[in-house]
Amino acid sequence: MITQTVNIQQLSIYPVKSLRGFTVDSATLTPQGLAHDRQWMIIDSNNRFVTQRKHGQMVLIHTEIIDQQLILRHRQQPNHAPLIIDIAHVPTTPEFDAIIWKDTCRVIDEGDAAGQWISEAIGIPELRLVRMANTPRPQSKPDLLGENTHTYFADAAPYLIANTASLDAVNQQLRDNGFDAVPMENFRPNIVIDGIEAFIEHTLDGLTHTDYALEHCYPCQRCVMPTVDIATGQRHPKQQPFSLISDINAMPDNPKAPAFGENAILLTGENNIIRVGDKLNVSLK
Repeated sequence: MITQTVNIQQLSIYPVKSLRGFTVDSATLTPQGLAHDRQWMIIDSNNRFVTQRKHGQMVLIHTEIIDQQLILRHRQQPNHAPLIIDIAHVPTTPEFDAIIWKDTCRVIDEGDAAGQWISEAIGIPELRLVRMANTPRPQSKPDLLGENTHTYFADAAPYLIANTASLDAVNQQLRDNGFDAVPMENFRPNIVIDGIEAFIEHTLDGLTHTDYALEHCYPCQRCVMPTVDIATGQRHPKQQPFSLISDINAMPDNPKAPAFGENAILLTGENNIIRVGDKLNVSLK
C-alpha cells in the first residue's frame, strides 16, 4: 500500500438541489454531507424532483447562506428581489411525500411565496421549494454506501470528491478537439483535492485527516448536467464534456458512461470542521 498527501483546494455547498452553489473556506462535516448541502429541493405539481437535467436555466439561480438565512438570487433578473429563507424557522405545515429518483422522502413546504418565486425564476408554473423533514431518506445503494448512510437530496452519496488533475486532463482533451474548457463547478463536487495524478481518485481507499476521515465508495457516473453552461443555462450542442469523458475515463462497468469524481461517505469526524488547505493522507489500493 502506498501512502501520500493531498491538499483540499476547494469546498462547495449546494443548498438547493440543481441550483448554483457557493464556495466556502470551511464547513461542518455531517453524515449527510457538508452542513446544509442539498437540504432543499424543488418539486413539480406531481411532487417529483426537478433538476437541470431537463431545466438548464436552474443554474442561473445562485444560492448563499448568510447568518442562518438561505438566500436565492437570479443573476439574469436583477430586478427580481431575492428569496430569503430562515433556516432555523421550520414551517409548521404538515409533512408530505416527495419523490427523488426511486426514493420517497418526507418533506416540508417552504410556503406559497417561495413557490411563486421559484416558479417565476425558472419559468415553470406550480413549482414548490421543500426542505427535508426530520426523517431519514431511504438508502437506495446500501451495498455501495452502507446501510446506515443517509443523505438529504444528493443523487446518491453524501460527498462528491473531485481532483484538479482530472479536470486538467479533461480540459486538455477538450481544447485538443476544438472545444472550450469547462470549470470545476460544472461537476458540482463538494470537496476538490490536488496532489495526485488524473483519475487516481478512483483508486483511493479514502482521505484521512487528524479530525476526520472520508471513504471513497465508487466512481460518480455523470449525466448531462456537466454539459450545461453555468453562465447561460444552455446545453453544449455537442454534448461536451459528456462524450469526451466517456472516451478517456469511463465507468468501470460501463464503457459508454463517463465517470468524474468519487462518491464518498464520512467515516469519522461528525460535526468537525473541514477547511481549504487541509492536508490529507491518502491510501492507494
